[in-house]
Amino acid sequence: MRLSSSLAADQLFSEPVSSPDALDSRSRAERAYLRAEAIARLYCLSVEDIQSLSPKFWELHNDPILCADGAAATLLTIQYNLVVGTLAMLRGGREDLKTLIDDLLSYRTIGQFCLTEVAHGLDAANLETTATLLPDGSFDLHTPSEKAAKFMPPTIPVLGRPCIAIVYAQIIIEGVRKGVRPFLVTLNNGHSMNLGISARLLPPRHGSSPVNHSITYFHHVRLPGTALLGDLETYGSGREQFLLSIWRVGIGVLALSSILLPVIQLSAYVAGRYSFRRTVTDWQGSQVLIITFPTQHIPVLTAISQAFVLKAFNEYAIKVFLDDGTDYRVRHGVVACFKAVMLRASHRSLLALSDRCGAQGLFGHNRIASLFDEMRGIGIAEGDVLVLSIRLVSELLLNRYSLPTPKDDTSLLGRYEIGIFDHLRSAIHTSNHRSSEFASLVLPKCLNMAEAIGHRMAYEAALSQGVPAVLIQIFVHDAVKENLAWYIEQGLFTSESFARTGAALYNLALPDLEGWIEDLQVGPYVQAPIVSDCSWAQFVRQLDYYTGDTMGERARSML
Repeated sequence: MRLSSSLAADQLFSEPVSSPDALDSRSRAERAYLRAEAIARLYCLSVEDIQSLSPKFWELHNDPILCADGAAATLLTIQYNLVVGTLAMLRGGREDLKTLIDDLLSYRTIGQFCLTEVAHGLDAANLETTATLLPDGSFDLHTPSEKAAKFMPPTIPVLGRPCIAIVYAQIIIEGVRKGVRPFLVTLNNGHSMNLGISARLLPPRHGSSPVNHSITYFHHVRLPGTALLGDLETYGSGREQFLLSIWRVGIGVLALSSILLPVIQLSAYVAGRYSFRRTVTDWQGSQVLIITFPTQHIPVLTAISQAFVLKAFNEYAIKVFLDDGTDYRVRHGVVACFKAVMLRASHRSLLALSDRCGAQGLFGHNRIASLFDEMRGIGIAEGDVLVLSIRLVSELLLNRYSLPTPKDDTSLLGRYEIGIFDHLRSAIHTSNHRSSEFASLVLPKCLNMAEAIGHRMAYEAALSQGVPAVLIQIFVHDAVKENLAWYIEQGLFTSESFARTGAALYNLALPDLEGWIEDLQVGPYVQAPIVSDCSWAQFVRQLDYYTGDTMGERARSML
């Protein structure tokens, strides 16, 4: 039983399933802050937990309660990982920051992280927001143009609580740019924006919980010298200092990607339970559970295999990332592969599971479709997965470092990883890595290469952690299917032998499917009405009811 299972039943986390969007966007956004605060109080993370990346920190990011509200999950990881984590790293001996961190941990104060701009996302080192050092030691923080406005932290006042932000800006000293540095800025008092600071509220992201995303401007805001996080005298090394100051963004890649694990678990549970409940009439007039059809149980079993195997991969990625003795580039490389695999698995499985729930899968109250919309943001947050993959694979091809190699180079996934890497390496031998030929032939394959490495690592992690063999084999089969042409070219399969192998695997696993669904341990977090007859009946009773005759009233009384 997870720590948060009781919280899942709390009224704050219950949805009016008949009309989950009944609240306006502003009210839903405010509720997300309250939900984030409730989760924070439950976990009671200390600054040491956040700074040292304790097991409790990672447990939080694997908790299915985060799937209840994508906005709450977003706010929580901003507040704890990005804001508190960065302040803890740069606080030195400042007592004022210790007090602020305590307020952030308890949600007495709201924290935001203003790094990217309208015109600068992945090239954040080229930010245009300026912080000019004045003769008295203070700074003038300014947005010089529309394209330099901060995009898209939720900076508007909410809940009457003060809001601070870590704002990244180009330091200018005597007319010379000295690089991008973080500043601590008070944005609003919970009711109105501070003098010189303004924000425009963006429309909600389509299909996801509203987060009050905003475009934020600074109009010659005077900051005290203490607003600079760090020592001004140490700021001569430009890029290195900037990368150090955004270290928590790299942690966020792994933390946010970890949230996709309960996303897959919940979706598999909903589709699985529905499939064990729904029946059709066969040609003999008998009722048959739809889970017995391969078209139904294959996507459910595939998602189950991903849930078990990727849990093992998650634990492996965390272990590597926390190993200070490992080259930091290798640590981030493993995390990039983890993100690539998690996104690919969740993207494919959630679409398939939603489809297999038929018309029911289209409704947000049954969760799979809404989780899919929430999931898409994770692909971009803390680093676009495609760009992370391009950087990783390009550096591997240039021999700048290497990731752990396959433990068994005769395994199917090991063979594919080696084969595709050799293919890409041959391309770089015939062209410069900055050439148009390299861009055309190699860059489009970098995401696939990162996924190949990640699939192999996930397979090895699952083997080492004792995941049921048939689930590992299903995971491998699904990964092979993604690139089946290569395996056929190598003579490892024919299309028929591959299909027969898969059929045998799924038939072998089917008797244990219902038990594995329960082993996901996400039942208390599921509010989807289609998972049981009881929850469906309760859902129908809550729907707005319209009738034009007394027979309608009679029908209503039967429910």
